Amino acid sequence: MKNLFILLPLLCLALSLNAQQLQPATVKAVHDGDSYKLSFANAEKPDSAVWVRLYGVDAPEVRFPGLIPFDQPYGRAAADSVRQLIKGQTVMVKYRYSDVYKRPVCEIFFTVKNPEQTTDTLDLAQYIVSKGWAWYRTEQKNTKGNSLMKKIQAFAKGQKIGLWGEKGRAVRPETFRRRFRMKQLNVQL
Repeated sequence: MKNLFILLPLLCLALSLNAQQLQPATVKAVHDGDSYKLSFANAEKPDSAVWVRLYGVDAPEVRFPGLIPFDQPYGRAAADSVRQLIKGQTVMVKYRYSDVYKRPVCEIFFTVKNPEQTTDTLDLAQYIVSKGWAWYRTEQKNTKGNSLMKKIQAFAKGQKIGLWGEKGRAVRPETFRRRFRMKQLNVQL
């Protein structure tokens, strides 16, 4: 029964996001480069917020008690950069699906002032990858988007932007996470 009360708001959020396509939300917190706590304008409770994962990227991990004991190289820098960019801003969110942890995975769009003092709306995933703050993540049924993200990442990597400029070999977050799972299994055995 307790799980129902946890899952019900997520299901309602997923249905409302899916039905309305783009939904405004305020960024309340940034955990790492691809995980954010959002408060939606039409939420039933004004103080309620939901953790979402950004669609199409995988950012370096930051410490998470019980799962990730320390920051992945460049994880804190990427998280701080994204935090400075979007925390407190109103963004537009498009729900795509829920991940294995039942988090909504969403496309997020944000606005910036350009040199002409007008605003541009940018795709957060593309922006983060272009700054070298995350890897692009292949998404099923999105071959056009995957191709563009691959090109954006190749440019950032070629220019040694962000994590690509770090000394040593950049390790994908999925590999970093897998190492901790294997260590935890070995300790439990």
